[in-house]
Amino acid sequence: MRPALTALAAITATAMLLAWGCRQPDDSAAIRERLRNKDAAQVVREAATVRYTPPADGRLTAGQVRMYLLVRERECRIREVAALEAQGRRAAAAAGADRSERPLAAAEDLRAAQEVKANPKEYAWVRERVVEAEAAATTQTLYQKMAAGREQLLARMRRDRDALTDPAQRAAAEREIGDWKRGLQAAEPPVAPAVRANIALLAHYREPLARLRALEERALAAAAGLEAPGASGAR
Repeated sequence: MRPALTALAAITATAMLLAWGCRQPDDSAAIRERLRNKDAAQVVREAATVRYTPPADGRLTAGQVRMYLLVRERECRIREVAALEAQGRRAAAAAGADRSERPLAAAEDLRAAQEVKANPKEYAWVRERVVEAEAAATTQTLYQKMAAGREQLLARMRRDRDALTDPAQRAAAEREIGDWKRGLQAAEPPVAPAVRANIALLAHYREPLARLRALEERALAAAAGLEAPGASGAR
């Protein structure tokens, strides 16, 4: 029953995360105020005082994944607001208004962790594990596709061999198949047990992770002075 309960808990947490994101008010003014009142150096100093000891087994917990999603979402929001504020400052400067050009945005990840009451060093460790797991999962998918393609080609080569009636030609075809198999034996890179466990855990959070990627695109678009697709309705 434990795997089923774990999956149910992850699904419930995913729904809660999605609902939480949809309920967030537009707090741009409050974000801008905090950016002005606390510079990046102060944020970094505060983050340096905290301590965190990562687990020896290198495995993420569901709570850590939820924390990661909350911090990253907040980080995207801070970056987006800071980018829009910077654009406003540049426009005001071009119009001759007397406004400071001091950048507001820096250490967005640390700011975000502070705002959601998360340990910034734990968040950094979790982020590394998420990136590691996602990269390993991508590599696994690639090798699985390559293996499937090799199997299809081998099946075709075997059909061609079986269609031959001349023994010498069949023997040559068999040698060709053997040579091809030996030359393309690209073994899938080994994945550590902890990484495999983290991949399996993150699979329960596909929807909020996809939503996070959309928020990151919107933040990047804001920084570039563009409007991300679907940005007008995403809050």
